[in-house]
Amino acid sequence: MSQDIRNIVLSSLSAIGANHEAKFYADIFAAQESERFALIVIDPRCLKNPLLESLIGNLRILSNLGLTPVLLVGALSQDPTSVRFQSQRLARDMEQSNIGVVKLDTATYGLIPDIRKVTRAGKLVVLEMMNRSRSMDLARLADELKSNKIVFLQPSGGLTQNGARLESLTMDEIPNILETGRLSQGQTRFLQSVMTLDKHTDIQRAYVIASPLNLLTELFTTKGSGTLIRRKILLQTGRRFTAFKQSDLKFSIETAFGKAIKPDFFKTNLHRGFVEIDYRGGALFTKLAGLPYLSKFWVSKMARGEGIARDIWENMCEDVTAFFWRSRVENQFNDWYMRACDGMQRQDEWRVFWKGLDAAEIPSAITAAASAPDDFQS
Repeated sequence: MSQDIRNIVLSSLSAIGANHEAKFYADIFAAQESERFALIVIDPRCLKNPLLESLIGNLRILSNLGLTPVLLVGALSQDPTSVRFQSQRLARDMEQSNIGVVKLDTATYGLIPDIRKVTRAGKLVVLEMMNRSRSMDLARLADELKSNKIVFLQPSGGLTQNGARLESLTMDEIPNILETGRLSQGQTRFLQSVMTLDKHTDIQRAYVIASPLNLLTELFTTKGSGTLIRRKILLQTGRRFTAFKQSDLKFSIETAFGKAIKPDFFKTNLHRGFVEIDYRGGALFTKLAGLPYLSKFWVSKMARGEGIARDIWENMCEDVTAFFWRSRVENQFNDWYMRACDGMQRQDEWRVFWKGLDAAEIPSAITAAASAPDDFQS
């Protein structure tokens, strides 16, 4: 694929407000094994127009970006004849739209090597699951592909409760949701399937229910558009930097911010630290003006869009109830900060935020944050 085509496709994604985020995610996706990008499980109702037309258009964009999701037909259907017809129609329509595609059967000997060969050649795979046997059911397929994300395409586009979309859920929250009895039969079956899929895997995987109409928004923006389900993260906490593996912590921070941190950073006094157990994100508090100062808050690039930031934030706010922090004016995370803070004031190139502070503490916090030295090397 030429760079010109790639740039044109990325620019076109500005229509969903994702021109910057699209490049960010496309680069991340392209850096991993092609077959791990996404396993898309297609509801038969999405293979009828106008949803089919939308799906084909989205797949063409993904193909032009060099991204090769694996498309699975039949995991949600009982009729082998219908599965064969649906997979054939999908593959035919993709070919007519100049999308490189190869159709395979999940019962094929050597299936996983074949999928890797096809996707690494830049083509998409349409898988037809004629027989959901234990030898190759959805759980085994996802595990052998090491899929980072499983997208369930359904017309509803996400779970709703009391008329509002459920943006995200953790596995721990699912039993309580099911007990309410307010979900449809299909939504209940979907959540039960997700719990079964996740029960026997060690892979940190995201599960998404989305519509063909908002598939690109789900893949290329942090806000998403459907319902995201994942495990609740595990945090390690400490009051000294020695509570964490400094080399892993340093690598996590530097790769997230894209800058080298100053050597003496880890010599400062840590007030409180919250770090995801696999170092995929965290929050570090020091003290400024006698108050807790959120020195670093980050999520690794590979984990963005999984809701990790929310988990870290909620945990740290339970422990540190009053604090302040700063962010550069151009930081794209500022909208998120605005929703989380009690107040904000711009000071030169910084925005200074605070949460839980008394009114008398705010002026000194603003001055301290705006004048604090940069922790990263020039």
